[in-house]
Amino acid sequence: FPEFFEIMKNRVSKSALFLLKSYPLPENIEVLGLETLTSCLQKISRGRLGKQRAQELIKAARYSVGIDQGTKSIVLEIKHLIYQIECTQQFINNLEAHMKDCLYQIPYSQNIFSLKGVGVIIVAGLIGEVGDFKAFATAKKLEKLAGLDLYEISSGAHKGERRISKRGRSLMRKLLYCAALNTIRIDGIMHQQYHNMLERGMPKVKAVVAISRRLLRIIYAIVRDNTMFEVTHCSKTCLKKVA
Repeated sequence: FPEFFEIMKNRVSKSALFLLKSYPLPENIEVLGLETLTSCLQKISRGRLGKQRAQELIKAARYSVGIDQGTKSIVLEIKHLIYQIECTQQFINNLEAHMKDCLYQIPYSQNIFSLKGVGVIIVAGLIGEVGDFKAFATAKKLEKLAGLDLYEISSGAHKGERRISKRGRSLMRKLLYCAALNTIRIDGIMHQQYHNMLERGMPKVKAVVAISRRLLRIIYAIVRDNTMFEVTHCSKTCLKKVA
């Protein structure tokens, strides 16, 4: 069924894996029918997928160019691959649960967890890179550690563009960038600030980096003050105090 992933683009989503495991061949999808397939998709995807996606799958199955001979061995291979994916996902889930248990032993990890969009991997990675946040006298020193401190090359009347130095820890920058991407989503804590930057003409990547710097300052502040995140931490006044 080569057309399957043209429709189900997320190959490891629950819906895609369920369909491949239960109805791996085009004829299985077609025989299933629109009503049953729609019901399955709605249930597995929790309402995100429905009739339109079911119609696309049935149409693709009907006109599929996939082979129709030797399908038994192909079905076995598909099921084996899905089993491997599920085992890997379970291993990752167990590992993240263990990481979370370890993080609970670090008191200020809970302060960082209070930021919506900052999960186990990011918190563990940041603590691993920074060590003790309280060992840094200012947020600027943390920015320097991450290579997120700003510099500019100017000469005479020419004023250069300000850029991040990138002289610090690259993994720390990547973790903060991922955290920024999570927080600029529609319901994210930095969504409005991100769009304000775009409206002022700032390029998207540069805006995400700017959000990364703000997040680092917020994390520093809530760890230093032993507080949980509040929306007021995003204000410019609060961020200036952190510096």
